Amino acid sequence: MKMAFKIAKMELQSLFFSPVAWLLLVVFSYQVGMTISDSLEGIVVRQAMGYEMWRVTGSVFAGLMESIQGSLYLYIPLLTMNMISRDLNGGTIKLLQSAPLRNIQVVAGKYMALMVFGLAMMGVILFYVIFGLFTIENIDIPYVLTGILGLYLLLCAYAAIGLFVSSLTSYQVVAVFGTLMILILFNYVGDVGQ
Repeated sequence: MKMAFKIAKMELQSLFFSPVAWLLLVVFSYQVGMTISDSLEGIVVRQAMGYEMWRVTGSVFAGLMESIQGSLYLYIPLLTMNMISRDLNGGTIKLLQSAPLRNIQVVAGKYMALMVFGLAMMGVILFYVIFGLFTIENIDIPYVLTGILGLYLLLCAYAAIGLFVSSLTSYQVVAVFGTLMILILFNYVGDVGQ
């Protein structure tokens, strides 16, 4: 397990040296900020018109969680596209396989790196939750934290799918489109029967 942590640390460093990861974090922060500001604008307008304020936590954070859940599948393929396919294409997979490592340690290390990056993405949402603590009266903290946990678990599931697809091919573009197609299918399969 110690080797898996070393691989996770190495992958996390390469992930944070990548401009794609930083761009995704900035775009994700922008999406969260704009969704929160739109929700708060509607609440401020209703309050200025003299309406009673109720379900403020639900109207602010439920819309945020729904918006993020609906677009989270767009971020993950770009993160996972080169996790294993980079090693396959660059030939470093032979070095990893010849080292005293098992395949499960390599995959677990790469997956742990994606999970830590997912925590960074959830940290952006947590920043707005802390902002909500000071601005929303009687905020429902368990409701919000449960939503963040659900988004994090969804992100972890998407990352596992992306890591699997990345292991199937040595081409990063094929890994991106393969992951994107699978995640689009999973994201919209509930609407098919409707």
